[in-house]
Parts: sequence; structure tokens; C-alpha cells
Amino acid sequence: MAVSSAAIVAPVLKNMAGIVPEAKGAEKTDKTLTYYIKDTCIGCHHCFYECPVSAIHWGDDKYEIDQTKCIHCGTCEKTCNISAATHK
Repeated sequence: MAVSSAAIVAPVLKNMAGIVPEAKGAEKTDKTLTYYIKDTCIGCHHCFYECPVSAIHWGDDKYEIDQTKCIHCGTCEKTCNISAATHK
């Protein structure tokens, strides 16, 4: 059975481009959870650097999560060393 090189390469390229849902380490999401960052945030940057969709940005005095970008993967909660990132 002959397989074209395009058939082999296409899924890899889609994954690299982030088109495939599993791309960039994104886990299965639970849309019922809303993640937010509490006032106890000390600005350590862990959640900011680990967010796979760049949904976290610096607010007035702590990091905040843009709910329109958030994919509800829980990475922020898992990487926060002081449990400031959590869900409702």
C-alpha cells in the first residue's frame, strides 16, 4: 500500500500549528470550570509562562485570566506554587 508523503506530514504540521485540539500540551477541557487568580497572587510568572493559549496577563496588581481566551485546561492552577490560581 502506497502512502503519500503529504498524508504523513499533514497531521504533524497541523499539530505544530496548533490546529489539532491536543496541540501545545492542551488537555481535555472542562468548560464548567472558570479559572481565576486570587488577590494572594505574588506575580511569580509561573502561570503566565505555562498558559498554552496566553490567556493570562498582568492586571493592576496581580495576574488576571482573559476568559475569552481561556480553554479551561487547569494549567494555571497546576503550576501556581501558592494556590492563587484556582477555579469556581
